[in-house]
Amino acid sequence: MRKVGLHLRIEQDLTELIQKAVRLDIPCFQFFITDRKSGCVRQLIREDLQRFLTFKCQYFDNLYLHSSYLINLADASRKHHPLLMWEIRVAIMLGCKYLVFHPGYVNSLEEKRGGIDSIARSLNYILRRERNINFLLENTGHGQLSIGSNIEDFKSILEKIDYVDRVGFCLDTVHAHVSGYDIVSATGYTNFINLIEENIGLEKVKLIHLNDTKQSCSSQADIHCCISEKDSKLGKEVLKRFIHDERLKDVDYLIEMPKVSEEKELQILDRVSGWWSM
Repeated sequence: MRKVGLHLRIEQDLTELIQKAVRLDIPCFQFFITDRKSGCVRQLIREDLQRFLTFKCQYFDNLYLHSSYLINLADASRKHHPLLMWEIRVAIMLGCKYLVFHPGYVNSLEEKRGGIDSIARSLNYILRRERNINFLLENTGHGQLSIGSNIEDFKSILEKIDYVDRVGFCLDTVHAHVSGYDIVSATGYTNFINLIEENIGLEKVKLIHLNDTKQSCSSQADIHCCISEKDSKLGKEVLKRFIHDERLKDVDYLIEMPKVSEEKELQILDRVSGWWSM
C-alpha cells in the first residue's frame, strides 16, 4: 500500500469514489459531500451508501470528510449551521473519523476576537449534541481576516473549547506558505513546527495536507499544483521534512492537487510514497 492518501472528487457516486480509492491502493482519502462552490448538497441513495460502507469496512480505517468552504463558524448568525449539521450526519453515516473544516472569517480585524468566540460557541454547541464525530481545524492562507491563517488563532479557539479532546488540527503546507510562514528554509521549518507545538501541541496534529504551489510566500493565493512541478515553491526537499519529522510519524498525509488523470495521480502517489524510505 502507498504511504500517502489523496483528496478525491465524486464524479458519479460514492461507490465510484471509494472504488477509485481501492484502485489507487491508498491508506486513506478525503472528499467533499457538498459542491465546494455552490454548497449544493448531494442526493444520497441507500444502495450507494451501503456499497460505500461495504468497501469502507473492508479497506479503510480513516476517512476524512472536508466541510463546505461556505460554512463560516465565525458568523454569529449561525446561518450555515443547518448545512454543517447535515454534513456531520453524513460523516457519521459514512464512518468518517473526522470532519475537516476552515474555521471562518471576519470582515475586519476589530471583529476577529468576536469571530473566535463565535467559532468556540458553535463548536461547543455541536460537540454537546453530536458525540460520534471529531473535528479537525485547518490552517488557512487568506490573510488575517481568515481565522486560522495565524497559527496563534488556534490557541485562542482551543482555550474556549469544552471538549478539547475531540478537536484536532489539520496542517496544510500550501496554506502555511502563502499565509507567510517560512517552511522552505531549514530554520524556518523548525520555527514553524515549534510555533505549532507552543500554540496547539503537536499531538493535536492528526492530518497533514502535503501540498505544493507555484505561489510565493505571503501571497495569500491558495492555488495548488502537482508536487514538484516545474517552478513549484515547495517540492521534494521541503515536503520531506514533514514526512521525516519523528514528531509527526503517526500523522496521516493526504495530497490535494488539481484535477489530473488517474495515471498522473498514480505517478505522484508512487513518487511521494518513495520519500518515506529516502
